[in-house]
Amino acid sequence: MNKTGMAAAAALAALVLQAPLAQAADVNGAAGKADAKATAEAARAAEREEAKRLGSYYLRCDGEPNNVTGAEDFARFLGAVTLLGLFAPTPESPDPSKRLFGAKGVEACSHLLDDPKEETNKVRRIPLILARALHQIEAKNYAAALADVDKARAEAQSSGLSGNAYFERSAGLSFGLIEGHARLRAGDPAGAREAGLRSFSKTPYSYYALIAANAFAAFNRDLSPAEESYYQALSRLVPGDNSMYAARLEEVGRFEDAARLREAQITLARALSTERDNPALLAYAAIAHALAGHWDEATKRANAAQATLDEQAAAGKPADNASAVIELLDFASTLQLAHSGKVDDARRNFAARSQWMAPSFGAVSAAVTMLRSGAKPEQLFGALAVTADAMWQKRRDLILAQMLEMDTNNRKLFSYILPYARIRGFEALSKSVWRTDKPRFLFKEPLKNSKFTLMTVDGEPLTQPDALTLNAALLAKARGFKGFVLLRRTEKPDVALVQFGNVDDPAIAAPMWLDAEAVIADLRAEIPSPDELAARARNEAALKKPQ
Repeated sequence: MNKTGMAAAAALAALVLQAPLAQAADVNGAAGKADAKATAEAARAAEREEAKRLGSYYLRCDGEPNNVTGAEDFARFLGAVTLLGLFAPTPESPDPSKRLFGAKGVEACSHLLDDPKEETNKVRRIPLILARALHQIEAKNYAAALADVDKARAEAQSSGLSGNAYFERSAGLSFGLIEGHARLRAGDPAGAREAGLRSFSKTPYSYYALIAANAFAAFNRDLSPAEESYYQALSRLVPGDNSMYAARLEEVGRFEDAARLREAQITLARALSTERDNPALLAYAAIAHALAGHWDEATKRANAAQATLDEQAAAGKPADNASAVIELLDFASTLQLAHSGKVDDARRNFAARSQWMAPSFGAVSAAVTMLRSGAKPEQLFGALAVTADAMWQKRRDLILAQMLEMDTNNRKLFSYILPYARIRGFEALSKSVWRTDKPRFLFKEPLKNSKFTLMTVDGEPLTQPDALTLNAALLAKARGFKGFVLLRRTEKPDVALVQFGNVDDPAIAAPMWLDAEAVIADLRAEIPSPDELAARARNEAALKKPQ
């Protein structure tokens, strides 16, 4: 056999000898693929079984299904057709009981956020990222929580949500709120205050932006400019809560300003009811004037409060808060005793109570500091047993302990993730809000014995307060007034009372007065006029046309 034939024979022999090995390898490879497929199917089955038991990763992360209420409006508004997958029917309903806690919650959220095959829609990702931040707070990983808030902000920015009027007044408020709570727990109360007030400053006349803000006042000894702006807005948008502003002024020792605000509260109450005075407001004003050194005015207000109490009792209609008013008057009397030189008598009367409940914390602290100065050891009992600094620290520690306890129940923290606004709900109110010739919300006549008139509005709860505020501003302008005062109760967002007037009118409480032009400039972004709404619709239609 020649060399060529020998080589061919050798090659053929090699093929024959190697064939069984190759066949064995093919068999083993097929078996391996089958095993891998079976393993993957088993893993998917186990995951499905786990989902039935624990809920989807969405429920385990934030208690919400894979779609999100209100997101379709943002997709329409932003022209984000890629978000339409959010709006398909979901097999799940919201179920906060399925939400995991702490590190396990972080893991569930991370499964959706970090795997590129999982959640990619920014509108849904943002609340998931914030949920992970809250789980990090539960786990006391505050730096990680702050990092997630930053991440959520960045995604809102990249998706075009930041700066959107509706986002900034709804879900966007969550950023500052959650950042503030994380910073507070991390030991940065000043940073917490700055973060808690940041979102509100963008929308100064929006009711829910105000309600969602948090000054963390019990953790900061000073009153920052941003915090004072917040309290001033609170006085305007929720005048019934402006006692918080007065109390804060008293806490930082600004008694002159506190006295002016207490007087404005009396003016407001008299406009609301021209029939009789409010004895509690008179008593609070007496204390503020005493602390400010206005002793004649303090005496006048205290006497008026007592007279009003007596008149109401004689008429068979005693004040519901009579015991609190009496305590306030006792407090004012103690200050008067000290001013008249009877300091030992003042100390005895003040210390006779173990705790003063009705006066503001700032008023009590100021009295403690004054009466402890030069006191004998045996006089430091009851309400004089501890210093003002110790009182502040105790209050701070108690509030923080309550917060940390709430962190363990998996409910309170998640209320800081606010829902997306339904833009259509705001737009639906445009015609009614902007109509001033035949008002839809305003009753025809003022309340009996009052300078205020009732307003009511239908619509979705998130839209109601701002709809009333904007309508009142438009009505004020149409009737020749520069502004108005609006009273409301947080538990009834669909109802308000309005008093039209100018800031220098004697019957107007100036700190509670709203400038109509400023209100219109801010709130028309969320409830545009019918003409502006039509222009918006034309712009949206133009964006949908093929280019």
